[in-house]
Amino acid sequence: MGSIYIQNNKDKYINFFSCCILVKGFERSAIYDIQRETIEFIPNTLIDFVEDIRGRKVSDVLEEYNGHKIAKEYLHFLEKKEFIFYSSNASFPELSDISTNEDTSDILFTTVIVSDHMYANLDTVAKNIQQLGIKRLHLHFDSDDCMERVLRILSSLEYSRVINLSLSMPHQKIHKKVYDHKRITSITLFNAPRKKTVKSDDIIRNYVTCNDSKLFLTRFNLYDLAISINAYNVAKNYNLALFKTIFIDGNGNIKYNVSDKNSYGNILDDFEKIKTDTVKKLSKLWNIKRDNIEPCNVCEFRYCCTTTFVPEKSKNGYTVNCNYNPYTTEFN
Repeated sequence: MGSIYIQNNKDKYINFFSCCILVKGFERSAIYDIQRETIEFIPNTLIDFVEDIRGRKVSDVLEEYNGHKIAKEYLHFLEKKEFIFYSSNASFPELSDISTNEDTSDILFTTVIVSDHMYANLDTVAKNIQQLGIKRLHLHFDSDDCMERVLRILSSLEYSRVINLSLSMPHQKIHKKVYDHKRITSITLFNAPRKKTVKSDDIIRNYVTCNDSKLFLTRFNLYDLAISINAYNVAKNYNLALFKTIFIDGNGNIKYNVSDKNSYGNILDDFEKIKTDTVKKLSKLWNIKRDNIEPCNVCEFRYCCTTTFVPEKSKNGYTVNCNYNPYTTEFN
């Protein structure tokens, strides 16, 4: 068993990179490579194999699994993907947890529907966004000619704490001044004649043929994954999808997502009311981790999923009605 590389390291110990996180699901498992920000799907038995071999001498593993075809394939896979390495040391320190309280922002992620009402009260909206300390902001427009509004809003946010900005609007020509705003990472243009993705000036333009009614549906998609050390630490301590995340509708109502029938305040309220009342109400669900929600607790995506499902109480704790089934790994 083993390649020449393995044989040359038979007197060393097998170590699993600490930046690679093993997450066991019901039907399959996953390895989150939080350094490369990628995910690799694996069989559940591979996790058991890793737990058995890590910290052991290569020679001992080769002897135990000699002639074992699957074990040979697993070891080759782990080597090829650079999930393991060989060292004279039997163990290395695990990654240190990053405090989720280091950021003083009251809210981190926000989607805003920029209606006529919201635009008419832009100064108040911009002021409260700045005071909340929002870092990632998505602005949605429904006008076929909204460039003037876009540029004015971008100007109003010039000195905010927003570091990641995305836009969505009907298919139209983008004013060249929009590209001067370096915090913009993506622009989605719906009702486009054909579907395509274009990247220029470090901005991704997504052209989609559907209308905006489908843009904010609460449905899990593989492109909604957040694989990073920060996301993982938040997910281990809080509900990653809901933690400091809000949706603001066209009337300014603050919700968890577009389907939420409840309102926890209004972005046009006095800031102190938002901070002390609205944020307090929202935070009640922040502590309900995916580990305590069915079927998230057996899902391989539970520490990287950002889909804003609102958990509901059940007989055994909490549940969500997700379109992904971890028991079959199929989408509904």
